[in-house]
Amino acid sequence: MSTTSDDLDLFTPLFKYFRRLPEINCFKEAYSIETHPTLFEHCPITLTIDVDPSLGLQPITTWSLYSCKFSDGLYFLSNSFTSAGQRQWIDRCINIYPRQDKTNLGDNSNNQHLARIRWATLGYHYDWTNKIYKQGDHTKLPNELAQLSETIVKVISSNTNCPMMQPEAAIVNYYHINSTLCAHTDHSEYDALTKPLISFSFGNSAVFLIGGHTKSECKPSPILLRTGDIILMTGASRLCFHAIPRILSDPLLNDILYTNMDDNDKVCWSYIHDKRININLRQVYA
Repeated sequence: MSTTSDDLDLFTPLFKYFRRLPEINCFKEAYSIETHPTLFEHCPITLTIDVDPSLGLQPITTWSLYSCKFSDGLYFLSNSFTSAGQRQWIDRCINIYPRQDKTNLGDNSNNQHLARIRWATLGYHYDWTNKIYKQGDHTKLPNELAQLSETIVKVISSNTNCPMMQPEAAIVNYYHINSTLCAHTDHSEYDALTKPLISFSFGNSAVFLIGGHTKSECKPSPILLRTGDIILMTGASRLCFHAIPRILSDPLLNDILYTNMDDNDKVCWSYIHDKRININLRQVYA
């Protein structure tokens, strides 16, 4: 039987490749500004706004924004968080956001099962079984999360074609070193699919694969995401297949997050030193 182009899976082989690749090679082969500078186009940031100090962000003048030449509509933002700011977001993800009944463990209000937590939903809650959002199933999105995403998108939108968004739902993903996330598209947001999806990385690094609208459209591109990095999917990239084949023990994590910690920070470090946390936000309804 002959194989048609629609049957050809260009995504899975690269997923398996990075899954088996030695860590040191993952850091070299996954795209970053340092290792593959020609694949990123720098976008000057001209907007100047006051940033709420509680968000843990650096002055906007220090941020570095790039469009990714290998995926239309994908933006990469680095150097936006302070080290203390990263620690405060990790603390929220460990001690505040998992304390609810919308987690993979059900009710985790006492937070006794943090080691087994894999996801928590905030705002409009995602129905993982039916892959839908329900208008009646929501809680208030934390103010600081809404403010953070609105600030980031406002800056990016002022210098690119990225549209503004109203953050309505967040998923906090908790990755262990051996965790993966299989190839998928995010398409459950009904009539808000033209709005961007924003994703924050904290803790250990990850290889992020992004391909085309089908697994046969193109070979996926691997991006290295380190602690504090932000990606924003909009335009054509908004509906592309993407995945996480690998979590990497980042040798820089100790310097970024461990230095100058207080006793409360050390409790977070005992969790995050061998894990990664991702927060992604999106608009659900127009």
